Amino acid sequence: MVRFLLNHTPKLIGAMFCYAGIYKLLYPGQATMALVAVDVPYGLSNVIVLVVIMIELYLAVLLTLQIDLKYAMAVSMAIMLGFTIYLWYLSMLANPPSCGCLGLTGIFKTNKREALVGVLLRDSLGAKVILRLSF
Repeated sequence: MVRFLLNHTPKLIGAMFCYAGIYKLLYPGQATMALVAVDVPYGLSNVIVLVVIMIELYLAVLLTLQIDLKYAMAVSMAIMLGFTIYLWYLSMLANPPSCGCLGLTGIFKTNKREALVGVLLRDSLGAKVILRLSF
């Protein structure tokens, strides 16, 4: 069972990146405003969100189709680490903005809880990536 789960981890992470990329492509406002709320200029926020969308969709294709898997898994781990640090920073703010991650905004009442759940989701996927890279 564990071996089966580890073999399908790249596809699962690819599906997550695909969903996140498409969600941000359709609704970029939350992610953009989360960056603006931490004093990133609006124009730069738009560019950052666009680059993140392209990276997420690119990684989704690589992971789902299992093309150059070692590279894709390593880059995915780096992206997830960066996003985990960003969510940690947001969760430490007095009134954190919504991170706009994976459409979790409507589920939770407080943005701190949303950021912490996002950190836990990314960390659990990060652990699977590390296990997958070691096999």
